[in-house]
Amino acid sequence: MKFAVIKNDSDPKRDRLAEALVQKCLDLGHEVGSPEDGIQFVLNLTGVERPFLFRRKSQTIFIFSLVVVDPPPENLRALCYTTLVRTLSNIVLCAVPRNGAGSASEPGPPEVYFTTPECGFYHHPFDPEEVLRRILPIAAARFAIGNRFSADLPARYWETSPVVEEIKASAGELDRLGVLPAPFPLREVLSEETLKQLYALFEIKGLSYGNMSAREVIPELGTTTFWMTARGVDKAKVSKVGRDILLVKGFDYEAGQALVSAPPDYDPRARVSVDAVEHELIYRTFPEVGAIVHVHAWLDGVLCTRQNYPCGTVELGQAVVDLLRQTGCPARTAVGLKNHGLTITGPSLEEIFGRIRDKLQTEVRMMA
Repeated sequence: MKFAVIKNDSDPKRDRLAEALVQKCLDLGHEVGSPEDGIQFVLNLTGVERPFLFRRKSQTIFIFSLVVVDPPPENLRALCYTTLVRTLSNIVLCAVPRNGAGSASEPGPPEVYFTTPECGFYHHPFDPEEVLRRILPIAAARFAIGNRFSADLPARYWETSPVVEEIKASAGELDRLGVLPAPFPLREVLSEETLKQLYALFEIKGLSYGNMSAREVIPELGTTTFWMTARGVDKAKVSKVGRDILLVKGFDYEAGQALVSAPPDYDPRARVSVDAVEHELIYRTFPEVGAIVHVHAWLDGVLCTRQNYPCGTVELGQAVVDLLRQTGCPARTAVGLKNHGLTITGPSLEEIFGRIRDKLQTEVRMMA
């Protein structure tokens, strides 16, 4: 892969860590390039007081921001997440020197805290090879979050359907279960200009964690049709077809686009949840699955993916499908997404919520 190193200030401790990461990348056969030269990821060397925002021009460019914090504040997690948002990064790597470790002359490697947009927060002693083992698969992942709308939804579904009503009835459950984390209002840390760039880049209207979908067979549109909540909608106020709830009739994997069937008065700004690619893969692979819920929460005893791929990537969807195959009952189970949350399948949304309502742990278990 080709990558660029962006640096807007000087920090000897941080820059030494960056040199080690760059050298290991070169040893592994990757190549340094310029931001205009078809790069796949950026190593953004910045700080937490005045974090630098690299304005990427494409979703396909991943940003890994490296900072050093010494000494760490009382709430390191909040500081790291704020930095992640301010830099619009895919991951923030925050190095905290461990002055008490090692010998007097060699204090030992710093601890590196990894922070993701899904509120993942885990740490590992700094080792260039180990850091790259965690971030390079993410840089190679393929986003599939585009939407292609067709105003071909049959008229009998323009207002509602039995499955749409089920989604409306279930949507508020995510909020009531306490699994829709909002770390802080984005407008407290981002300018309006930056917010517009963020929303345009990822085709969103706001951030709202958690989503749900349910299968409804519509023969005119295909064999794998399902309704799904839209991006950035208030789950307690889901109501309108073509705006809050969208019908996915298929997926163009080459273009990375969900094929959305809509009524004539659909909202052209609406976008189906970024997890549509994962849900489509599940419905197509397991015809017996009737509904899917994604939450940033945890359950004891679940199988878990090995890599924390970002939401909306083909790689995450395929990893979840592979994990479901390993369970005893793919159509009625839950699997973990590493440092992220859960994907839960069932015959219906009502059955899923009835099964998990008193068992969810709202704190996702983090793993290095």
